[in-house]
Amino acid sequence: MNKSGKILGAAVLAAGVMLSGLGPARADDVGDGIAKAGELYGAGDLGGALQELAFATAEIQAKLSAAYGETMPDAPEGWSADEPESQSMMGMGQNVTRDYTAPDGNSVRLTLSVDSPLMQSMGMLFGNPMMAAQAGYKRMRVSGMDAMVKDDGGSVQIMMAIGGRMLLNAESSSVPADQVKALFSAWKIDELKKLAGM
Repeated sequence: MNKSGKILGAAVLAAGVMLSGLGPARADDVGDGIAKAGELYGAGDLGGALQELAFATAEIQAKLSAAYGETMPDAPEGWSADEPESQSMMGMGQNVTRDYTAPDGNSVRLTLSVDSPLMQSMGMLFGNPMMAAQAGYKRMRVSGMDAMVKDDGGSVQIMMAIGGRMLLNAESSSVPADQVKALFSAWKIDELKKLAGM
């Protein structure tokens, strides 16, 4: 068996092991697809197995994105909030956004980026307080973790990095900073970390 075949076999086996403890209650397209991939792999159809795994992976990403969206705050009293929108792109990670509208019509957008290349470019800013200060950011604490906030009087941005894999962001050009901070602070960080396996 060549190297790619061994890698595919390991992927099918690992996926099967992960699902084996979930029981029949979790039988769905994902489980069926992974089982089918195992059958195709066993029959020597590597291309078919890979295709089934690709479909299963896409379904898992969709379910995970929906779960990520559920960690975003509920709309504050008197506010409204759109349903979270998710996007997954090969090599670009997962992105989930949700827009909140205040009673006066002004809005805040929350964005979650997971496994995004953007994390690499933001690493220096988060790791260097002097650089962050020069860029106009100040530290704030959310759920015992460091976040950075930038308030230039006309717009507000808050960012938080988690585990080198997640970037949480809040942006508004019209909502007062204290309201943006309160909304950001209501993010269910512990649930988010658990979903990401942290």
